[in-house]
Amino acid sequence: MLINFLNSFQISRQSIFIYKYTLCLSISFLLLISFTGCSSSKKFTDEDYNYNSTTKFKSLNIKVLLDDKPESKNITLGSTVVLSSVDKRIAIVNEGNTLYVNIEGDKVIINIGDNSFTSESFKIETKERNVFLSYNKKSYRGAIKFFSNGSKLIIVNELPLEDYLKGVLPLEMPIGKGNENNEALKAMAVAARTYSFKKMNKNNKTFDVYLDVRDQVYGGVAAEKALTNKIIDETRGLILTYEDNPAQVFYSASCGGHTENSKNVFGKYDIPYLEGVKDGDEPYCSIMPNFEWTEEYTEGKFLAMLLKAGEIKNINYTIDDMEIESRFISGRVNELKISLESDENDDKEIILKGNSIRSIIRRTNGGILRSTMIEIEMDDDDIVFNGKGNGHGVGLCQWGTLSLSHEGTDFKEILSHYFRGTEIKPISYDK
Repeated sequence: MLINFLNSFQISRQSIFIYKYTLCLSISFLLLISFTGCSSSKKFTDEDYNYNSTTKFKSLNIKVLLDDKPESKNITLGSTVVLSSVDKRIAIVNEGNTLYVNIEGDKVIINIGDNSFTSESFKIETKERNVFLSYNKKSYRGAIKFFSNGSKLIIVNELPLEDYLKGVLPLEMPIGKGNENNEALKAMAVAARTYSFKKMNKNNKTFDVYLDVRDQVYGGVAAEKALTNKIIDETRGLILTYEDNPAQVFYSASCGGHTENSKNVFGKYDIPYLEGVKDGDEPYCSIMPNFEWTEEYTEGKFLAMLLKAGEIKNINYTIDDMEIESRFISGRVNELKISLESDENDDKEIILKGNSIRSIIRRTNGGILRSTMIEIEMDDDDIVFNGKGNGHGVGLCQWGTLSLSHEGTDFKEILSHYFRGTEIKPISYDK
């Protein structure tokens, strides 16, 4: 059907060139352009990756979710692109043209002018590496892909892992002045690469990572800096391993003086290299602005947060007492007991546990509580939380990493401090 369509296709504005493919050989339509190469990207699993081998991989691409809300999207091209379906290149579409993308069930439909194409997925990519794609006024390396999950149009940026990291590192670690942050940047590059690599090995159907704090903040080409690009190149392919397997990596802004055991935050089981460690006699991360902080609440505001979290059914209570029942070794709260009195003879005791406290008792500006490394004061109608640090505290402490870098600590030593027992090893790449 497609071949018949191609044979009858008429080009009106010379903005789209259509191609026929036989097997993996590109045959130019109307003798305009011939494409070469037909090997597909390999998706890796833990089973087919062996760190002790000399295996070379043909590609190592990561898929970043750019959008999953629209059922349709109009995309005006900022550069000339190659449009491909699942198994073949379809057209070259010139800069300035608009792609009208929508879904119908599990199919994606792309309309360009009077021409319509239907496939399980499509992708667009530029013909030259240093020419970038544009989406929502941001530029991206690699390809942009379109999928359907049956109810939403899924828009994904697929690109080489190293290129992705260039759009991540400047947003996850300050560049600093001179070379003072270089070792911190190298440590963060290895940690971010390891995190990403683990995500890529979960057999995800459409995407591997989000572009925000749900995974790592990714800003595309506009976020890149010359220094951080250089750092990515210098650490190319290096990841953290434990017993020859990729390590599970977490990081947070400031551990408050002691990192946290992963089990206390994420549950399930202990991970030896993610046990909490003391972050210096004088916390390395104390250089963070607002390392110590305070949140103040009225009784009414505090009860409203408990109501919103479903801990109580109404706010017809007064807070009789609030005390920390237990702490983890790090100093973070394990159990927080809140005693409530009611005129309706419905007194309650609520126990809030671990890191979940941060999403129930939020900051006064509505954001998640910065840390559970807190002390509590109660004075009449006022409740005061005095805390330290920012984040869950598991794994690498970013401000602590910066402090160690300022002291001249090598990035390998920094990673060894936060991930005890791990080793840095390379992923094997094709050159």
